[in-house]
Amino acid sequence: MPASIHRPASPADTRNRLIAAAARVFARQGLAGATTRAIAEEAGVNEVTLFRHFQSKDGVLAAVIGQNFGDDQPEPDVAPPATADLRADLLAHARRYEKLLKHNLPLVRTMLGEIQHRHRDQEKQVFRGIFAPVKTALLARLEAAQAAGELRPDLPSTLLADLFAGMIFTGVLRRANADHRLEYSAQRYLEAAVDLVAHGASLPATRG
Repeated sequence: MPASIHRPASPADTRNRLIAAAARVFARQGLAGATTRAIAEEAGVNEVTLFRHFQSKDGVLAAVIGQNFGDDQPEPDVAPPATADLRADLLAHARRYEKLLKHNLPLVRTMLGEIQHRHRDQEKQVFRGIFAPVKTALLARLEAAQAAGELRPDLPSTLLADLFAGMIFTGVLRRANADHRLEYSAQRYLEAAVDLVAHGASLPATRG
């Protein structure tokens, strides 16, 4: 039997390995703490290879963001089919947003305190990739509820959407902290957030 032949990785494979390694290093060490040497070691290549593909750490970051949130990436599935039950629809929105946040949490959490200082283009890509589609879908459902007389028309739908999404985002961040032991389940938290909007912003005549 002939000995197996080891084929060197293609440039595309090496590039993808570096992007995946960079995402892990950024998540562990933050944008400021991550170094090109650490990223190269994580990917199992030398630093020269990283520079050949990306020129700099900023180039690697742009590639990581582009791969996850670039214009050629499909929009996330954040718009569950609307029903006649506002509370059920808001709960469905909350669950999908929570799932999307959890999937992207290491990268998103790393960038929260740092990205706005130097990386405005990447910040916009993250916003478009996660928060904008969620808000657009949620706004449509809230506006439909206001048009149907289920929610107060004097409360801007953008305000309600931001409050609702903010509660879900905060809940995901808190649960990601192993030092916090919460007395309530994630499901209970989502239901409470939904009720604060569905009932707290409802017209007086429709409150239960």
